[in-house]
This record gives sequence, C-alpha cells and structure tokens, in this order.
Amino acid sequence: MKLFGRTFPTALSLFLLSSLLPSCQTTPAVTYLPPKESAPVRQGIPIRGIVSDLRGGLLAQGSSKGESLRVAVIRYTTPSGLSRTFGRYLSQKVGEGLSRTPGVVLIDPGQVYEALHRLGIQQGLLDTKTLLSVGDSVGANLLVVGTYTDLGQTIDVESRILSLPGGRQKALFSRTIPKTPAVLNLIKVGP
Repeated sequence: MKLFGRTFPTALSLFLLSSLLPSCQTTPAVTYLPPKESAPVRQGIPIRGIVSDLRGGLLAQGSSKGESLRVAVIRYTTPSGLSRTFGRYLSQKVGEGLSRTPGVVLIDPGQVYEALHRLGIQQGLLDTKTLLSVGDSVGANLLVVGTYTDLGQTIDVESRILSLPGGRQKALFSRTIPKTPAVLNLIKVGP
C-alpha cells in the first residue's frame, strides 16, 4: 500500500502531462526558403592594386646601367611599428606579385627573415634604422616597406619604396582594402 501511495500520484501526473502535449503543439512547420541572391561576398585579400602601384614605382627606379634592381620586401607593420600576422602575409603576397616584374630581382623572403632574426627581431617593433640595416645586409638596392591601419570597415595600406644606402623615399602609395573574411581572420590571429 505504501508503494502504491508513492507511484500512483507520479503515474497520474505523467498521464495528465502526456495527454496535454498534443494541445501544446506549435504551428505546422514552415518550409525553408533560401535567402535571395545578393552581391557576392568578397573573398581573399585584394592586393592587385598595391602590387600594380609598387610595380610602376619600381620600374620608374630602373637602373641607368641596365642592371636588375635587387628588391627586398619587408613585412608590413602597424603604424606603431608592430609586426603581426597580417603584415607578414601582406608582404609575402606583395613579394609574389612583384617577382614577375621584369628587371626586378626579388630577394628571398627567407634571407630577409634571417637578417631580422640576426638582429634579434622576430615579432617585435621595426623602425626605419633597423629596416635599412636589414636591406644592406641582404644586398638590396631598394626596400619595399609599409604599414596598415584598421579604419573600421576598411584597412588602409601604405607602401613605400626606399633606396639604399641612405633610405631616401623614392615613392609612396596608399590603397584602401575592404575587410573581407580572410582579412579579419589574419588580423585576429596573434603576433
């Protein structure tokens, strides 16, 4: 009798709840409609304009003796001089684009990295004096250096061509690129 006293109210409660469930049913399922076609989302990092500007600037610096220009592309930094993943990726892609320029010999990025490493700079701040010494150590005639600034919806990329020795600025270019998903991923990645 004791057992019956405990299980009967529980069983009765479950029975009543199960009889109420059909009345709690929501409206019938609505068929899924895919979103309407819209403008395609931009993928990747649009650097063609940056490479085009730099290519024109390098060709304008052409050697009067008919020699090839030895160019080192140094990683792009934030305005404060901090080297981050996005800047390293940007310099790599700019270098790839410039490598197809006639009369330009691109210095291997590994040599540039090694020169930075010898100076004790892996992720840290890059200043102009350090950049010039890296360019001298790898035998460059010209350096391509740059900064990028997050402007909210876009990224402002500034590129400069510096001559060696001395570091005299030969050309300055600025481009704005949209914050695509690829750009956001690279910016959010750590140093």
